[in-house]
Amino acid sequence: MWGIKMVNTKMEKREVIRRANHQYKVTVLNNRNTDFSNINAAKNVWWFDIPLEKVNSSTERILHLLLYDHRSRELHHLRVPMSYFREHRSQLVVRDKKRTISLELSADSSRLFQDVRPTAGGIRFVQFLLSSEGAV
Repeated sequence: MWGIKMVNTKMEKREVIRRANHQYKVTVLNNRNTDFSNINAAKNVWWFDIPLEKVNSSTERILHLLLYDHRSRELHHLRVPMSYFREHRSQLVVRDKKRTISLELSADSSRLFQDVRPTAGGIRFVQFLLSSEGAV
């Protein structure tokens, strides 16, 4: 689906967004409605710090999470309603000083896209998977 050739061990957010929008000839994904993470080198997770301002926005209803795994050269696209973050806020790690929701989404197949931060409630995001595509 993505048709995006990704051979780097790390990708940059703006490049992934540009390539995805170019591939589909759309401008759906942008800096406001999309967060991106490369898989962590030390731990089998993708980390996100999502600004509370974004979650509480009245203009953006969806947050697109793009997760890149350089080992399999796969890009995963999760389409998460902002309301999901608000409804499950008590089960998420909120960094009050940074004013962010901190996610640590597992890449392990048994807990794929589950928030595995030790102090989190184990919220799952797999139901929001829109696509998982390997590089071509």
